[in-house]
Amino acid sequence: MAEIQAPPEVMRGCDADHEYEIRNPKPDQLLKIANELGISINIFMDFDIETVFDVLSLLFKLDDQIDMKFEADKDDDGNFKPATVKLSFKNKLINKKLCTYMKDLEIRENMLNAKDEYSEEEYTDSLQHINENIEEIKQHLLDDNMVVKKGTDRLTVKNYPN
Repeated sequence: MAEIQAPPEVMRGCDADHEYEIRNPKPDQLLKIANELGISINIFMDFDIETVFDVLSLLFKLDDQIDMKFEADKDDDGNFKPATVKLSFKNKLINKKLCTYMKDLEIRENMLNAKDEYSEEEYTDSLQHINENIEEIKQHLLDDNMVVKKGTDRLTVKNYPN
């Protein structure tokens, strides 16, 4: 992956400690860097998702800010069946991008299931190539500043200040 370098005026006040992970930039510094690069500050965030709380709090935050759709089949008593829970977005662009990502995950899953059909070297090389492609696709899919926040009913693109 290519290294991203912010212009010197953005990096003023930052020192080598950041590069060597001795300390992390403050949120306001990250925001300045993200704005200068024209990207979302979220790309710098490490959410450290480990617990049910972590997952649900992110889902609830997403649901608060964008139009999500939660679905599940019901049993004979009218209770939702946990094994059938599905979530999607009411925004077609997000769903389309997720489908592209899902196709790549399917290719990887097919490779994992076909491990016995390849030599160890072929399998390792192919899997590495697939994983690299998935990372490239993820970066390509992230390259979109269309605003999808609830209440946005027309095409709006977020411009990052310089």
